[in-house]
Amino acid sequence: MLTSRILRIPRKPFVDLDYAKHMPAAYVERTKRTVPRKVFGDRFGAPDIKMYYVHPDDYLPSHRRPWEDKQLSSHLQRSDQYFSSHLSNKYFDLRRPKSERMPDTEWTFFPGDLVQVMVGKDKGRQGLVLTISRDTSEIIVDGLHTRLGEDMEGSEKIGVDKTMRWQEQPLSVSKKQVMLVDPNNEQPCEAKWQLNGTRDEYIRVSTASGYEIPIPSQAKVTYEYLQPENYIEVEGKDTPADAVLERTYMPKVASFEQEIMEDMGIKEERTPKPTFWY
Repeated sequence: MLTSRILRIPRKPFVDLDYAKHMPAAYVERTKRTVPRKVFGDRFGAPDIKMYYVHPDDYLPSHRRPWEDKQLSSHLQRSDQYFSSHLSNKYFDLRRPKSERMPDTEWTFFPGDLVQVMVGKDKGRQGLVLTISRDTSEIIVDGLHTRLGEDMEGSEKIGVDKTMRWQEQPLSVSKKQVMLVDPNNEQPCEAKWQLNGTRDEYIRVSTASGYEIPIPSQAKVTYEYLQPENYIEVEGKDTPADAVLERTYMPKVASFEQEIMEDMGIKEERTPKPTFWY
């Protein structure tokens, strides 16, 4: 009888919960450092050939998502400057930014958290986290730490009147510009990760009071579902869970050639020569 031993590893929300958790990691990293650049078109109905490239040392992390219009526009400008300097044999100064990403075990902020601003004109006010940026260790708080700016830059060029609105600015978590709110006394606090009673998941705990800070449901929202348990599988697209858990491979103490001979009904009549290992 074949038995299996299951090794249960505690779930780590600080690693699993991210805005791109439902996307391939390679796609996200490629999108961060690439911008579409047309090479040539009019290929008799064939799609235009495009070149995607941003120098890895020139990529500057931002609190914006890599596919947002403002982020793509910024990458396009840098890409044009980079290729123009190469064509004219001029020196191009790469930015080479230092990584501001905090270790996963120290990150305790998620969308939907109640936080308190510690700097600026909104110091002492509390609000909900809209978005987080792990690459820059920054968060955006709804309606706080704002600055008046253009709603759409360059709108006058296309005949649209310029409109202004208050825009939320990022707050640095590593510099303690924002802190979590303790659910026990509603005061700012720091948090840490520790195992729960059953030791199967890490939970957030306030270092001041020891109370657990639950992870909000908004942190689990993606483009495909609001809650993971409510996701509806798409027939023909998603692999059913039963098929994933089905065990189809049976390990054998045999070489690859021996397994093929067994499947094809070939009987080995030769006597193998002795093998020595050194």
